[in-house]
Amino acid sequence: MQLQRQFSGQLIAIDTNTAIASGGEGRIYPIAQDSSLVAKIYHRPTDEDGDKLTVMFSMPPDAPIAAPGHASIAWPMDLLHTVGGREKIVGFVMPRVTKVLPIHTFYTPKTRREQKPLFNYLYLHRTARNLASAVNALHGRGYVIGDVNESNILVTDTALITLVDTDSFQVRDPYTGYVYRCPVGKPEFTPPELQGQTFRDIDRAPEHDLFGLAVLIFQLLMEGTHPFSGVYLGSDEPPPLEARIRSGHFPSGTKRIPYRPMPAAPPWEMLHPRLRQMFIRCFEDGHTSPSARPDAKTWASAIREAEDALVTCGKNNQHKYGNHLSRCPWCDRAKLLKGRDPFPSREAVRNGLHLQPAKTKRKKPQPIPVVRETAVRRQPQSTGLPRQLGQYQPPLLPMPMSSRTPATTVPLGKFEQIFHDAAWGGVWGGLCLAAVAGIFSAIAEGGGAILGAIFVGSIWGAFFGMIWGVLAVPPNQVLRKWAGILIGTLWGAFLLAAIGGVVFGAISENPAIGQAISSGAAVGIVWGLVWTSFQPPLVVPMGRVWGRRGALLGAVWGAFLGTLAGVFLGSGLVVWQQYSGTMTPANQFANLLLVVAIVAAGVGSLGGTVSGIFLGFCGFAPKLPVSFQPSGVSGGILGGIWGSFLGAIGGAVLGAGLSVVFPAMSVGVAGELAPVAGAIVGSGLGAIWGVISGIVWGALGKW
Repeated sequence: MQLQRQFSGQLIAIDTNTAIASGGEGRIYPIAQDSSLVAKIYHRPTDEDGDKLTVMFSMPPDAPIAAPGHASIAWPMDLLHTVGGREKIVGFVMPRVTKVLPIHTFYTPKTRREQKPLFNYLYLHRTARNLASAVNALHGRGYVIGDVNESNILVTDTALITLVDTDSFQVRDPYTGYVYRCPVGKPEFTPPELQGQTFRDIDRAPEHDLFGLAVLIFQLLMEGTHPFSGVYLGSDEPPPLEARIRSGHFPSGTKRIPYRPMPAAPPWEMLHPRLRQMFIRCFEDGHTSPSARPDAKTWASAIREAEDALVTCGKNNQHKYGNHLSRCPWCDRAKLLKGRDPFPSREAVRNGLHLQPAKTKRKKPQPIPVVRETAVRRQPQSTGLPRQLGQYQPPLLPMPMSSRTPATTVPLGKFEQIFHDAAWGGVWGGLCLAAVAGIFSAIAEGGGAILGAIFVGSIWGAFFGMIWGVLAVPPNQVLRKWAGILIGTLWGAFLLAAIGGVVFGAISENPAIGQAISSGAAVGIVWGLVWTSFQPPLVVPMGRVWGRRGALLGAVWGAFLGTLAGVFLGSGLVVWQQYSGTMTPANQFANLLLVVAIVAAGVGSLGGTVSGIFLGFCGFAPKLPVSFQPSGVSGGILGGIWGSFLGAIGGAVLGAGLSVVFPAMSVGVAGELAPVAGAIVGSGLGAIWGVISGIVWGALGKW
């Protein structure tokens, strides 16, 4: 079976006889071209599946990653569609996860002892902490897992986790508000307010996930014991687990209920005091008030505090326990379990003693030692984390951070991002107008120094572009080397022209250059605000798009194509008249060319926007050339298209408003037509500015 990746365009061949796994919705296959990826192909793909995957692809969570080649969330990296005929999304590409086991393998004492005997209590804390970090990343992006359960969480030997089955998550389309719901869920991880409900009819919220997250954390730290399991003290038939959850009967809590903890469960006091408080908040306070449940970030912080408080047993260095305890609970538990140590020593594992059956020799019953809390540490706190299986420290998944920011920085908030882009927009606008004013002054007034500066800047830019191409670009990528030289030349000329414009204006005391720079900075600030406030509509499915989404897509394309058509047709007409008739002076020709290009761009962009809305609504809008984390060529193309739309609309609104408020700026048209003229001129200026600036900002990856 041959399929095509939607955004990279790569053709891949799927051997249907090599399925890695199979489920109710589809099968997972290896990708021969890239062993680090797999493809999930649906049994019966629908258009809604394609729309949901497109939303997910366009808005990936800022997932924490702690090791090369490891993904904490197996998110769609590209979509797969059929080749030939009607294109239809039939699946997606995601990272391949290897050397992992389901999380229940680690928190169930029997399977952990058999398969991962050296995965100690520190590792269980680290697993819980990494799980909370991944859930926090999803909630921070607006996603809800919905079907929280032990089968969809995979764990490595180093306590790294991976959330799988991500296409079943609840997803909200930010442009239409439509919610792609999660139709399934396991009762033992379902909060009390959703017990017995039909999930297909419910929009879930993060606090619903937080109940299941707390259940999993409890199981990780309490030897697989479910928080609502217990010995029933009533005389009738014991209620099922979902009924206990619905009633809020948490045996380890503070309320009087007809249950007591399971006799084989670890003692409740073994948990760190802060963790105990949080479990009570979740299972008791959160029973009637779901918003009281601790969020995932709070869980990660609390687990880290508990992890830092672990000390090592003097008899078995695989025993880790909280420093609030007076003795090692795992030594006591090994005696209670007749020699089956939950965390056997390395020597016992080496000799295979951890797999021996429990001792059956009868002994006199011994009273179970009481584990008491104490303020005095009996064991010194360990310095540093223990080596993983005697080799290295278990890596920690850091708290989520933006994929567009370095690992040592903190992601910007919404208002910080707006201020950041507005500031850069002001710098960009000032530089652009300084360069234009400098070049214009040099040509009109004979500023040879500026032309020389531009020439020198071009040489230096080409030199740095060549150095970058030699040192940073692989030898076989010749086009990128030449592109680096070209881009370096343009940037060098641009910067030196801007600097020359400022210097020339200061020397000649020309106020027009200062005014141009100030106006450019103001326009740039507005551009930065608009750019960061309106993200490009990446959420567009394949195939025929119509209705509201089609109208938006058509407007974007219409503004871009109308701008290009207006500029080329208007400029072409002026050039044709110049060279087919009487030649006009150069300065008059340049002024006429500029005015006609702006007006034609305004007419073209506004007309294209209106026409595009109509055509897109009827289903005649092509999809945008989006790509994952767009930058470079693809980002420049997308930025130019999206920038023309933002510039045209923003310029039209601003031009019409200024014409009404300041009639003197109505470009020679008075009366009722002044706003129309202002809108056309403003739209033309904005569209041209948007195309140029959008290409640059998109190429630099400013999304």
